[in-house]
Amino acid sequence: MFLRALALGLTLPAALRLARTASAGSVAAPKRFFLFYMPHGVPVEHYNPRVSEGDRSQFALDETNLSILGPLQKYQPYVNVYQGFKYPGGDTHDGLVNCLSGLPGKPEDTTPRTTLEHAIARGLGVKPLILGACSHIATNFDKNGKLFWDGTAVEPQKSPVAAADALFGGAAAVPGSNVDAELRRDLLTLTASEVQALQATLGDLTREKTKLARHLEAIQGIQNSNPSGGQTSCTGAPYLPNVDQVRAASAGSVADFSGGDDYFYQESNFPLLLAAQLELVAQALVCNVTSVAALMPMFTSCDFNFKFTNPEGDPPAGGFAHHSGLSHTGYLAAAGAQHDSPLSVNNFDSKTRAAFAYAQRWFAEQLDTHLLQVLANTDDPAAPGSKVLDNTIVYWMSEIGDGAGHTTQSVVEDPQVPAYLPLVSIGKGGGALRTGQVVRFDEDRPAGDLYLTFAKAMGASGASFPDATGPVTELLT
Repeated sequence: MFLRALALGLTLPAALRLARTASAGSVAAPKRFFLFYMPHGVPVEHYNPRVSEGDRSQFALDETNLSILGPLQKYQPYVNVYQGFKYPGGDTHDGLVNCLSGLPGKPEDTTPRTTLEHAIARGLGVKPLILGACSHIATNFDKNGKLFWDGTAVEPQKSPVAAADALFGGAAAVPGSNVDAELRRDLLTLTASEVQALQATLGDLTREKTKLARHLEAIQGIQNSNPSGGQTSCTGAPYLPNVDQVRAASAGSVADFSGGDDYFYQESNFPLLLAAQLELVAQALVCNVTSVAALMPMFTSCDFNFKFTNPEGDPPAGGFAHHSGLSHTGYLAAAGAQHDSPLSVNNFDSKTRAAFAYAQRWFAEQLDTHLLQVLANTDDPAAPGSKVLDNTIVYWMSEIGDGAGHTTQSVVEDPQVPAYLPLVSIGKGGGALRTGQVVRFDEDRPAGDLYLTFAKAMGASGASFPDATGPVTELLT
């Protein structure tokens, strides 16, 4: 293989890289996990997917009134929607402090606990990337911001600029010497006939699917598709336009709990901060500078004005404040709906909580625009032949179910509307997770069972959660 590479005109270092890769056995694709929190639950009449009860792999995310999950419809084969799970204990939004740990009992913010993202990171022997966008009140880090725990509460990094500099600011932080990435760059210079010649030589060397075989398949796919461009490896720091905007705008900001002058707590800056943090997570996962990340946009009880998500709409009675106005808007029965009506979200008037639905759909749109589109359309530089989303699990959750009811388990609301905790995953986890289905249990299972499932899919089989009874084995391949 070394001689063939030289004959094709590759440089000596490139020929050595190619020969070594050809003799390397197959390795599993790297897996990534990202947890994305959405505050204050959902209006279920705009959230629940439309499902074929005869086949729960047949479902639509964009046919439920304003369809909070609608932006995820294009990823349907990657998506699982989970119904029939419960959080342990907790009263309303106070359950934030234990919803990811499985710690039973009335929640308070002093008992040590470990949450899902840290449990997975421990199992993998890595440090998770924990980010926030206005994730606690400006003057204090109190229980309303304590979503993530590693024995003690973990305060999210509020500045995407500081996080980006830590991840990509130095040469050591960027996998510039990544042999696979460099080899792939070399292979991109070859003609289609040269790639085919290497594939023929490789067939004589081994029957195994080596790294080189996967590289060649990826290069062939690129040649066949004639892509318009985009990042295919991480031999340099990624392009982060939203982070750069924050860098320029936040220069000179007072970084403390004073609130008034701190750029990272101001309501007007929240949309850009969230976009920048999502953009950063996407590139950190692509470049494998982190394998576990979590992001908390806003704290519980946060009352940012969300008029910008529905500028032409009429405000509910409490106004456009996200917590006290939108999420506390009570549901109303639809015309003709009765206590004995068939079970359906159609039994709620869809106009009553439309403003809340627009706000929560906005979070789905941000997740799609700044993260999912990147992961779904980027060739995995560490696993040629696959996309980054193939090797990732994105978990989207909230601390409660129905926003008005503050539910922490599955309920049937009057008149006859099913409400579940909003729990969704996108991504196949390197093929470890069965996807493209609505997973429903008639009797609620602890959320810890779902966490065990994610941990096993990620290869962190030693993770444990106090409320868990066992993983959802039918979700694992």
